[in-house]
Amino acid sequence: MNNYLLISPSKSIIDKKIEELIKKGFTDASITTYDLEEDSITTLLEDADTISFLTSNKVIIGNNFNLDIDFTYLFKYLDNPNPNVLLILSASKLDERKKIGKELKQKLNYLKLEVDTKSIIKDIFKDKKVDFKVINTLEEYFKDDNERLIRECEKLALAFINDKEITYDKAKDIIIKPLNNSDNLSFSLVRNIALKDKKEALLNYQELLSYNIESYALMGLLESQYRLLYQVKVLNNKNISYNDIAKILDVHPFRVKKTLELIRYYSLKEISNILKNLALNDYKMKSGRIEADMLIDLLILNI
Repeated sequence: MNNYLLISPSKSIIDKKIEELIKKGFTDASITTYDLEEDSITTLLEDADTISFLTSNKVIIGNNFNLDIDFTYLFKYLDNPNPNVLLILSASKLDERKKIGKELKQKLNYLKLEVDTKSIIKDIFKDKKVDFKVINTLEEYFKDDNERLIRECEKLALAFINDKEITYDKAKDIIIKPLNNSDNLSFSLVRNIALKDKKEALLNYQELLSYNIESYALMGLLESQYRLLYQVKVLNNKNISYNDIAKILDVHPFRVKKTLELIRYYSLKEISNILKNLALNDYKMKSGRIEADMLIDLLILNI
C-alpha cells in the first residue's frame, strides 16, 4: 500500500522520511506538493486519480493535513487507490482519540516519527569528533525546537568544515542561545531594579548577555519594558482590564499580565524619570561618549 500518513512536529524529520519512501520505487516519478491549509484535498485527490502522460509513477504530497475536511472523497480513493501513486499526507499532530483518526490509521500506513535529538546531532556530525559539552549544550538549548537544532548543527558543521574535531571552547560563541526566556529575564531585571536588589539585577543582566545580545540591544529592551510599564500603569489606573489593555496596546495579554505585577513597585514619576535617563544614556551610547555595557552596569549600581 503506497498511502502514508506521517506525524511529526519536525518538518525536517518528515522531509527525510519522504525522501526514504520515494527511494523505494518512485525515484523516476513526478512529484507534486500541496499545502492543505491553502489547497483543497479534492484537488490533491483529483491529481492522484489522473493518469500522468510524462511518467507512469507519481508522488503526491499533502502537507499540513488536518481533520477539518470532507473525508468522503479521501476514503473513496483509499478504498481503490492508484497503484502508480505514492500518496503521502503529513501533519505535526493528529488527535488519535477521534473516530476519524482511528479510521485514518486503518486505511493508511500510519507513521508517528519520533524525534531523537542525539540521533539528529550525531547524523549531522557523523564525520567529526564532537565535545560532549557541545552536544549537551545543543540539546539543552533546542530540545523543544528540532528545526532550530538542525540549523544550529548545520551552522557548526560549516564553521568547522576544515576541522576533524569540534571543541566546546571554540563552539560556545557560535551557538546562539534561544531567546525564549528573554522576556521573563527583562521583567525580573526591571523588578529587581525597582527593589534595589543590585546583586539579582546584575545576575539578570549577565544572563541576558549570555543570549549573545549586544548591550545596545539590551538598552532597547529595557526602554521597551519601561515604556510598556508606563502605559500599562496609566491604563490600569483607569480600571481597564488587562485583556482590554492588551487590545489597546496591541501586545500579548501575557505580557500585560506580567507587567501588571510590576506596577506596584513604581510611581508614574519614577518610570518617567527612568525613561528619560534611558533616552539620555541611549544618546551617550550612540554618540560614542560611553560604552553601552558600562551604561547598564552604572544604571544597576546606582539604584
